[in-house]
Amino acid sequence: MFDFKGLIDILLRRARDEQYSGPSATHLMSYLPRSDTLIALTEIVKAVAALNRDPKIALRERYRAVLDFDEKARPLIDTLVAIYRGRDHIDGMSPRQVLPSLLACWQELAAAYKVCLKQHAQRPSSRFAEHAELVTLRAVGYYIQQAKWAYIRYFDTDTKVWRNLNRLYQIADSAGFVGKPIVRYPGEAASSIADHYLRAALLRLAEPDRRRPEDVWRIDDWLLALHNHVKVDRVFRAREQSFAINLDDARPPMKLRRNMVGERYRYLSTEGLSHYLRELAQAASHGTMPAFVGPIDKADHSLIAHLLADLALVFSRAGQERTRRSERKASPRDVDAAPGLGLAISLLRAERGDWLNWSLLDESVNGMGAHYKASYDDRLQVGEIIALREQDGQTCLSVVRRLSKSRDNLVRVGAERLCAQPVPVSLDDAGGSRPALFCQDAGHGERALLLSRHDWQLQAEFTLAATSKRYQIRLGNLLEEMPDYVLCAFSVIARQGQPA
Repeated sequence: MFDFKGLIDILLRRARDEQYSGPSATHLMSYLPRSDTLIALTEIVKAVAALNRDPKIALRERYRAVLDFDEKARPLIDTLVAIYRGRDHIDGMSPRQVLPSLLACWQELAAAYKVCLKQHAQRPSSRFAEHAELVTLRAVGYYIQQAKWAYIRYFDTDTKVWRNLNRLYQIADSAGFVGKPIVRYPGEAASSIADHYLRAALLRLAEPDRRRPEDVWRIDDWLLALHNHVKVDRVFRAREQSFAINLDDARPPMKLRRNMVGERYRYLSTEGLSHYLRELAQAASHGTMPAFVGPIDKADHSLIAHLLADLALVFSRAGQERTRRSERKASPRDVDAAPGLGLAISLLRAERGDWLNWSLLDESVNGMGAHYKASYDDRLQVGEIIALREQDGQTCLSVVRRLSKSRDNLVRVGAERLCAQPVPVSLDDAGGSRPALFCQDAGHGERALLLSRHDWQLQAEFTLAATSKRYQIRLGNLLEEMPDYVLCAFSVIARQGQPA
């Protein structure tokens, strides 16, 4: 069994005694089995939490302990994040298991650096002053992680997160180092508090409740190369600026209003970024991807181009004037729901009867709003399709466009209608059978098929089987492309062995 107690003791002793010559924590961690990664991080989180609760620890000792805990936690965090994202695997460790320790780690390390700053403010130390800039930058980084991981999971951020981010930015700005390049960790390029803060603000303004988790990750990575196209101003210029941040408030940046005037405000001019993204989207639609996108499958080019174009709209002034296509009216009632193509087809075929219970809130010609209580491992994402069945048996097919979750596991869904009364079918060829949904009226003026993106290929021929009828068909152009599905046109070549 790995000596976790010994590891924690070493880190704490190093904080107290600079000359400690026992075995190093780095040496000890080199023997850490991968299967103990989660346990090791949990022990570090417990130790940092205990450190944060102890007001008697001297600043110098506290600072050195936090640095050591941070250093040892980072490689563990990287491994567990990779497991959460499905990019690494350790037997017996699931994404659901690693999440609580990751969230707790970012909370405790952010709090630990903040306690250092608070202790320094109470009893200023000339010896610590040179470290205060690094401490502030690292604290900002961990508060940003908390905000980002809330967005990835469709939660809004805790008000304490943006209160602390705004306060730390204000402190750094007043002290004159908000834009100073600082090496946050060895091996990283120098960056400033202003850089990180602006990136966090832009990620929040990118409307993460309309994104898949993987796209939130993608946008956050892109913002490393994009945030330089945004100006942060102290002076109010309503005709040039789109968003504002109140540094005295506990809220993230928001759409600019004319009453947002004062020393406490900072203003964001994002038109330059919008114009740049529009150019990149046009190039991407012709196959030329921006360098910051990195390697992607050719099949994803159109999705990347669409994402860039949507971000260009979101950051534009015109994007802030968007309104609903049609007015929604309150229409509360219970409905049955089937999220996902596989589940929807099984339920529509009556192969199973476990429809989910949802509550419809409002609806319009184009869409609807609903909510439901999340299950233990709820995985609904933006871009998923859902079949909704009314009490009279009428069914409509929709695609999720917006998601938000509350801390009491209530999930609110905004969805756009695709068609009414979808019919389960199968597409057969020499390679096997593929499930699909036939859509008689999908709003594109022609009949269509909803199927997995991987099963679509222009001009591909299949045998479409629906109950006792069979048709030879040829797939046509895409009518709509979603992350996992496509809605495509098709033509009938032959019907039950006869020419169409």
